[in-house]
Amino acid sequence: MLVEPRGTMTDTVTLSFPRDTRYYAVARLVVGGMAAPLQMSYDALDDLQLALSSLLDHEDLKMGDEASPGDVSLRLEVDERQLVASIGSFAIGSLERAFERSTQQGGDLGLRRLLDTIVDDVSVSNDDGGEWVTLTKHVKALA
Repeated sequence: MLVEPRGTMTDTVTLSFPRDTRYYAVARLVVGGMAAPLQMSYDALDDLQLALSSLLDHEDLKMGDEASPGDVSLRLEVDERQLVASIGSFAIGSLERAFERSTQQGGDLGLRRLLDTIVDDVSVSNDDGGEWVTLTKHVKALA
């Protein structure tokens, strides 16, 4: 557990697993476990899990780490306000190609549009020779 200077507590978990559909359920289970203390709604949790599955299942996305090209890394950071999931690393340029191709094939329902609709923030960054997608889901204030 890390303590940030603002006094908020952040839990971080990093999970590496083969890019094989048999292991995706484990990733979803870990996401659910990290979201549990946030009292995140089932809909919000489903949205985040759908976003992750959409990236993992997309046929145009290739993993970029040459040392272990079939492995996926998922880093989850949770504090009382949000859950942030970073997934990668994808081969350089494959995310942009996947976003463009899915828009051409799916019209208004391309991959990028889907991600922008179901999570609060989507960002793409380059790190260690690959691209990472970071998805943020905020916890809504309880009434």
